Amino acid sequence: MKIILFITIAILTFNCNNSGRKDKNGIPVEMINNPSTASNPTAQPSAYPVMTFETMDCDFGDLVDGQNVEHTFKFKNTGTTNLLIERHEVTCGCTTPKYSKEPIKPGESGEIKVGFNSTGKSGSINKNVLIFANIKEQKIELHFKANVKIADTN
Repeated sequence: MKIILFITIAILTFNCNNSGRKDKNGIPVEMINNPSTASNPTAQPSAYPVMTFETMDCDFGDLVDGQNVEHTFKFKNTGTTNLLIERHEVTCGCTTPKYSKEPIKPGESGEIKVGFNSTGKSGSINKNVLIFANIKEQKIELHFKANVKIADTN
């Protein structure tokens, strides 16, 4: 009987421990810097991560309809707290961003790979990718352009 009671207490203690909790993306909760509370819902952090990009624009140049291309946008967290990319938004399924869901510590670098599928596109293309993160601005906008030509069928 004592063994069953001991095991039950051990399980409850382990399961009730808040350390190790993760958000919906699997990020440890203690990594997220959110000072807002019910008593002060408008509180802001005193420091933010900062995404400093090498460039925020890409020109794929001339492409042929159906061609797939990819560009890597490189950045560094020049802020003083961990950087978390939360989500992205694109205007069409032809654009596919990929990035790490892991926290990027101050001074560390990261990258966002943006793929573009030109199938069914023609002419001058200008696209934006919105990246939402725990930065002061809440989001950044990456841009790319291309000139898609119809494939020569001769």
